[in-house]
Amino acid sequence: MLTIILTISVTLVVVFIVLNFKTPEKEPHHKIEHLFGVHDSGFRREMGLLLGPAILPGNHALALQNGDEIFPAMLAAIRMAKFTITFETFVYWSGSVGDAFAAALIERAKSGVRIHLMLDWVGASKIPAHLVEAMTQAGVEVVRYHAVRWFTLGKLNNRTHRKVLVIDGMLGFTGGVGIADDWLGHAQDPDHRRDMHFQVTGPVVAQFQAAFLYNWIKTTGNVLHGEHYFPALVPSREQHMQMFTSSPKGGSATSRSQMARPE
Repeated sequence: MLTIILTISVTLVVVFIVLNFKTPEKEPHHKIEHLFGVHDSGFRREMGLLLGPAILPGNHALALQNGDEIFPAMLAAIRMAKFTITFETFVYWSGSVGDAFAAALIERAKSGVRIHLMLDWVGASKIPAHLVEAMTQAGVEVVRYHAVRWFTLGKLNNRTHRKVLVIDGMLGFTGGVGIADDWLGHAQDPDHRRDMHFQVTGPVVAQFQAAFLYNWIKTTGNVLHGEHYFPALVPSREQHMQMFTSSPKGGSATSRSQMARPE
C-alpha cells in the first residue's frame, strides 16, 4: 500500500513539473534571409506586419539606468497624473521603494485619479498586506494575476513578467526594473541590481496601454477605454517604435524573427 501511495505521489509531482514548464507553442526552427538594413523602409513595413502592432513614427524614448534614475522618474510621473494610471509589474516587495510607490498611488487615488494596479501573484508575494489594504481603501483597484488555486496548479508557471506603467494614456514606462529595494542606487555592489527602463512619449504609448489591457481584461473581464485611457497622441520626436508582447501561448517565434541587420 505504501508503495502505491509513493508511486502516485511521485507521478503527480512529475506531471506537475511537466505541465508548468511545457509551453503550448512549438519551438521555432527556421531562418529568415536578410533582405533589408534597419534603416530601409521595407524593414519597418515588414517588421510591423509580421510582429503584429505597426511600427509607429513620432516617438521619443529616454533611457533610464538603475534605480537612481528610474524610480524618481516613475514616481514623478505618477504624482503628475490627472486622470488615469495603469500599472503592471512582476516584482513588488516590501521596503522603502514599495512604500514610496504605494504612497504616491494612494495620494493620486484620493485626488480622484482612476488607478488600476496589476501584481503578479507569485512575483509580488512579498508585498505587505497593509500596503494592499491601504491602496484598496484609497480607491486603487488592485488585481492579482493568476492567483494559484488547487485547480490551476498546472499553470503555476504562467506568470506576467511585464513591467508597464502608463500615465493618462500619454506617458509610458517599460523595462526591467522591479518595485523593490534591490534596485536602489546605481548597481554599486552585488546586493543591488543593474537594470534599464525607458520613459516613452508619442503614439506608441497607446500600444503600451493595449499591452496592459491584454492581461487586465483576461483577469478581470473589464475593458478600460475612453479618452483618458486612449487620448489622441501627437508625435513627440522622430523615433520609430513598436510595443511587442509575448506570452506562454505565443510570441516566441515572432520575437526571434530578426529580418535584417546592418551590413
